[in-house]
Amino acid sequence: MIRHIKTIFILFIISLLMTSCLPRSHWLLTNDEPTTTAGTTTSSVSPWSQSISDVWAETFSTTESGTATPAGSSTTPSPSGSTSTKSPTTKQATTTHQKPNTDKEFLGVWVSYIELSGMLNGKTIAQAKKQIDQIMIDSKAYGLNAVIFHVRSHSNAYYKSAKFKAAAAVEPLIKAGFDPLEYAVQAAHSRGLELHAWVNPYRIGENLNYAVGKDYFKSGSSYYYNPASTTAQNLIIDGVGEIVKNYDVDGVQFDDYFYPNDPTAVPVDKAAAFEVAQYEKYKKDGGSLKIDGWRRLQVSKLISAVYSKVHTREGCVFGISPGADQSKNYSKLYADIELWMKQAKYIDYVCPQIYYGLLNKSSPFGNKLDEWMAIERNSSVKLYIGLALNKIGIKKDVYAGSPAGITEWADHDDIMKEQLLLVRSKSECGGVMFFSYRFFNPSAITENSDWIKAVGVREIENLLEVL
Repeated sequence: MIRHIKTIFILFIISLLMTSCLPRSHWLLTNDEPTTTAGTTTSSVSPWSQSISDVWAETFSTTESGTATPAGSSTTPSPSGSTSTKSPTTKQATTTHQKPNTDKEFLGVWVSYIELSGMLNGKTIAQAKKQIDQIMIDSKAYGLNAVIFHVRSHSNAYYKSAKFKAAAAVEPLIKAGFDPLEYAVQAAHSRGLELHAWVNPYRIGENLNYAVGKDYFKSGSSYYYNPASTTAQNLIIDGVGEIVKNYDVDGVQFDDYFYPNDPTAVPVDKAAAFEVAQYEKYKKDGGSLKIDGWRRLQVSKLISAVYSKVHTREGCVFGISPGADQSKNYSKLYADIELWMKQAKYIDYVCPQIYYGLLNKSSPFGNKLDEWMAIERNSSVKLYIGLALNKIGIKKDVYAGSPAGITEWADHDDIMKEQLLLVRSKSECGGVMFFSYRFFNPSAITENSDWIKAVGVREIENLLEVL
């Protein structure tokens, strides 16, 4: 009898030790949940045809030892020789409010208007809540701590706005009394995630029904607000003010849409028709800048004013996510990002979109990373790096400049992992952002190839191991 009791006790202790020794990735991926209403736990609904868990469930079976193996075989070595060992799941429980810890490594994901439109268009309020909950559940499960949520992409609003018309995909929801941004902030904070509002300030798009006022110009088939117009600048500033006043967002972000790179609409050596009056007044008042410098001045004035507006909410930050090509930013988009990095009170962080592979001959990821780290930066400005999750598994990176670079994303399954680890090895960098949410799900890969999609699955597995 005593011997049996001892045996049971030993087995109990072993069980406790095994549970406590589970890797971080396991407990992180199993300790998340949807929100609850009226004491009832709601089920999770993936915004895509398959969740990442579904993809892996179809691709891998889990052995009794806990090692994930391809269905019908014992192991699946990746091209680099690694073996897949993860299969993320989510566990449902009640959430509590946890404001994010902003002093840790920043690990964010962009959720674009394209993704939001697909998730929210035609949905009931209950369905919309589930879709937004799923974003936050997934983001937390992946090991992230911030969501960059697209709130205005084309002079439209994915929230209740007194200044901009509602985006078509969410207009019925807003009319029915549901505010996607308000709910997203709550859903993020309840899981300890930051929520940053992502705004395209100048872009109107092809539909002029969303334009406010008349201070805009046309580039190709799209319209943009005139950066030199005081009226347009005030609209953008007030629009940001509306967000930080009404929503408990942790930040506001602009990306890489400034002046369009279009010499036909925006000549490089003279004022365009839409800005002639403002530029001539500037010259008449004693201004000496040439047209390119004057355009950069107009954009910088807006950035400075938006920074001040964002900081009317305590703890809220303002960041820019430009393209990685600094020459293009400065000379063609008229964004003086080095100035904003060097001087205080323009931005709180910069997150260049370094969307290049490690073997890219034209612009190797490592070289671009070094270029951005070398830029003089005020102590108040943090440097994050944007990573191209959307490139995993693509068959050809046509501008990569070499055969190895062109096929890199299809030939390798550890690019995201290696890029993240490289960024982490640099003390100048404070974190990363991934573009974008849906590409954590390999079923979103457009290449119609089982092999390419399998590479994507392994790529995400390898990334999650270090997140």
